[in-house]
Amino acid sequence: MLCVRLILLTSFLIPLINCQTIYELLNSFRFLNEGSISKSDIYEYQYEYVMYTEPENVTRERFAWVEEIARPYLYQRDPTKPLQCDSNPLLSATDLPGADFLSIIPSSADPSLCHTLCCNYMSCAAWSYAASSPVDFNDCKKGQPCCYLKTYVPKSLDNPNIISAIMNRTFPYNHPPTGLRSAVPLGGITTGSIELRGDGTFHEWTVESQSPASGAKYGVVGDALLAIRLKNLQTNETDSRLIRTHPHHDLQGIDTIRYHGSYPVSKLELIDYTLIANMDLYAYSILKPGDLNRSMTPAIIFSLNIHNPNDYPISIDFMYNAPLSVQIDQIRLSKNILQQIASDTYIQCISLCDQNSLCASWNWQNMNNQSTCILYSDIGNNVHLNGHVSGIRGQWTYDKSGPLVLDRPGHMPSNGQYVLWPFLSSDQTMTATVDNNINNILSNFSAYGGWYQQTEIKGTGANGAVSISTILQPGEKKTLSILFAWYFPHHNWLDLPLDNYYSLLFNNVTTVGQSIGIDKDDNQLKLILKDILTLHNVYFNSSLPNYLVDSLINSASHMRSAMYFSNGDWRQWEAYDCNDVDSVHNDHQRHIPYILYFPETEKNKMYTWAKYQQADGMIQETFTVGCMGDTVPYDQHGGRNMGDVTTIFILETLELYRWTNDFNFLKDMYPHVVAGIQWQLSVSTEFGLPEHLECTYDIPNMSQYPTTTFNSFMHLAALRACMELALIMNDTNTYNQCYEPFIRANKQINQLLWYNDTIDTGYFLAYTGGAGEKAIFTDALYGQVLAFTYGLGPLYNISIMKKHLESEVRLADTPYGLRMLTGREPLTNPQDNSIWMGASQDWSVLNLWFNMDPDSALIQSEKGLNLVRQTLNDQWNVHGLYAADGYGIGGKPWVTSHYGFHMVLWHLPFALSGQYTDLAKGILLFSPKLRSPFILPVLIPNIFGTISSTPLLNGQSTYTFTLTIGKLSLNTLAINNAKYPSTVNLIAGQSIQWSG
Repeated sequence: MLCVRLILLTSFLIPLINCQTIYELLNSFRFLNEGSISKSDIYEYQYEYVMYTEPENVTRERFAWVEEIARPYLYQRDPTKPLQCDSNPLLSATDLPGADFLSIIPSSADPSLCHTLCCNYMSCAAWSYAASSPVDFNDCKKGQPCCYLKTYVPKSLDNPNIISAIMNRTFPYNHPPTGLRSAVPLGGITTGSIELRGDGTFHEWTVESQSPASGAKYGVVGDALLAIRLKNLQTNETDSRLIRTHPHHDLQGIDTIRYHGSYPVSKLELIDYTLIANMDLYAYSILKPGDLNRSMTPAIIFSLNIHNPNDYPISIDFMYNAPLSVQIDQIRLSKNILQQIASDTYIQCISLCDQNSLCASWNWQNMNNQSTCILYSDIGNNVHLNGHVSGIRGQWTYDKSGPLVLDRPGHMPSNGQYVLWPFLSSDQTMTATVDNNINNILSNFSAYGGWYQQTEIKGTGANGAVSISTILQPGEKKTLSILFAWYFPHHNWLDLPLDNYYSLLFNNVTTVGQSIGIDKDDNQLKLILKDILTLHNVYFNSSLPNYLVDSLINSASHMRSAMYFSNGDWRQWEAYDCNDVDSVHNDHQRHIPYILYFPETEKNKMYTWAKYQQADGMIQETFTVGCMGDTVPYDQHGGRNMGDVTTIFILETLELYRWTNDFNFLKDMYPHVVAGIQWQLSVSTEFGLPEHLECTYDIPNMSQYPTTTFNSFMHLAALRACMELALIMNDTNTYNQCYEPFIRANKQINQLLWYNDTIDTGYFLAYTGGAGEKAIFTDALYGQVLAFTYGLGPLYNISIMKKHLESEVRLADTPYGLRMLTGREPLTNPQDNSIWMGASQDWSVLNLWFNMDPDSALIQSEKGLNLVRQTLNDQWNVHGLYAADGYGIGGKPWVTSHYGFHMVLWHLPFALSGQYTDLAKGILLFSPKLRSPFILPVLIPNIFGTISSTPLLNGQSTYTFTLTIGKLSLNTLAINNAKYPSTVNLIAGQSIQWSG
């Protein structure tokens, strides 16, 4: 077949899809991170001080997935370094007041127990012991003994009733490689996800619609296993391996696995000199910007690329085992008991439930010193509980070369289906099996490469497994792929039944597989890979720095916690450990990839925020109020009076209109904008600036002060957006209502909030009032960030704003990013002195717009993101806040996991390209901050491409605009004021070029 390649005026080649094999497409994925995990490595969890984060395992239903005060964090143990922890000498009659992160009643009145407790916590630097606590404090009670554990060593005081000690300890722990603390979440948008970690283990299962409104995630599923079997067809020697570095079964593992992640793709390089083939394992799900339905496919594809480098033929067998009928260390919460039957093994519970037609689920646990199967007539929510095993009634079916399906009929919300289904071609065969004993599955796979006697299956079993096999001639390269898909149509919110939107797209799990052509050929698989590569190339084939490309691509994985229901509601948790839903201010931090990839999701939220607007015009903070506690009923809207909620609603109305040219949307939102402006002005009457409002930086409680710079700049941005919207709507009255307060607010900021600390330097005060302190707040100018990205220009005097940014670094810099609030409290106060993940990004954004040299402007952004990417190696679990130095956990996660605060980094590509978008007027302008030559992304909802520049000898440049995804029509296109001489009408794959 002749393969035609079409070369357009682009910076890269766009191949027709049939020109590349699956092997080649997979091999063309690029990654900017890696972590090597070896079988000799030692990994251990250590407990550390936090305010709150998401735990490894969840022990409560219908409750935030939260762990407070201390949580385990994974480390790599260095066996060459000694582990020492002692506290000699004891400091009698000495108190170390302050720095307490835990206060614990010891099991007896013995100060040595405080030493033992302190050694259990990596964050513990010292302790104090009171034989009789003077007051109730944290978990200690007045009159009882208490151990006070401390994150740093405070100044000592004489106290005859206290014994203290300073720990003398070593820390033979390093941050583990990338891919172990977190990994790319795999699974369709809103369908739940699973992480395949760099050691080959599977974590963070939420595919059964688990959430803080129902049951718990499965933290780790130990017997979810991928394995390979190689055979030398000359000698008939075989070699069977688990794709694990630390296998817990008899099969040998892999010497070293090198992990890479570019959402939604994970790559595991299998590195082992004893293997007779070169192999890379890819795991990926479907992501197609502009096609939300396609991206909601509830599936993961495992593809094994194999190269035979030998001069003899080999065979390869590739298998996946899923223990879907049992959940280890999980308990089902139900009171509807059918039977209690003594049983020595949990495996018996599966058949006992199958034999009882009323049984829907079961637990295996110890009751009265006897292991017992408890059968239930319903399916309760699951939570983690060590030593317990639970399961749900289900039947496996398989017929020859068809899929292996587990069907769970009946009870909501856990009724649904799983499928394990290899992608077959003429030179590949499959087998399947179901077995209660994983060792039987593995031993038969090791002996035969599959389970060829199992031509038909119908029944129960703890494990289901499939294999796919082929032969490779010398030098040949092939790919073996297995689909793992699920179908759980129902999604309970407390007691409210909701259906997942993807249940409208698929009838069952078999149609999930058929939707990607698994029963036909590999063309759909090629399309899936091409869609992802096309998106990735927008960023990879650009002049953006590597750290930013990596962060942009992988930050989109934040969509893992989104939900889309068949009633048309799109919802997302602020975080699993802070269980409110779609708070306006948090959503806006993370919203840019959402509005670019699936703009209908943002419009969905805007309509709902408008629906719940208060009578006085205030937009309510959140659809569902909560955080760190019980989940409240669905859409129990409410929240706080905030300076970055109503303002953001106004700004996002303008943003969505300009970026999508949806005038009907604007007409629907405009009355809510006008009402919102009335509320905004009503809370700004005394100073002309917002008064006593909370903001997303809520921990320091700045609403206690009359006004703040952060809320004042949000006020300026909203008034400017109001003026633009009023002009579009020909509403002179509203324009004037916003124009005059905008002028007044500028004057008031200068009068009330600007402070010159020397002749040459100054900054905006964090707030007015207080005790006379002159505190500085980083990210105070967030409103200006939004104003630049949405085309509103400078809100205030640029030279003054630049001085403030210089002072942020001068007064608030740390090795990990910009300290949030400096000058109010000592540096040992973690609440003021923490690192919020937005400030460093926004500092870089503003300095780019202010025309600072890009390398200098990006220093703070790079530092903050690389702390997570390259030091902590945890970039798929970015926390909202990290600790600064001064209280014992510098640079470590401190508050709220899987958080979107860092996603203000998406303003950076707009600042670098100077992109101004107004599709309503057909205008697209760029003022790049990079010198020619360059290539930069073009980012518009459902429309992606690049601009590039090549310098000419006459001092001008040749500019190229390439459209990669979508279609685009423009009246005006210009780069650096060099206007394209005609209108623009492009479809994906086309380019235009001009000089200027």
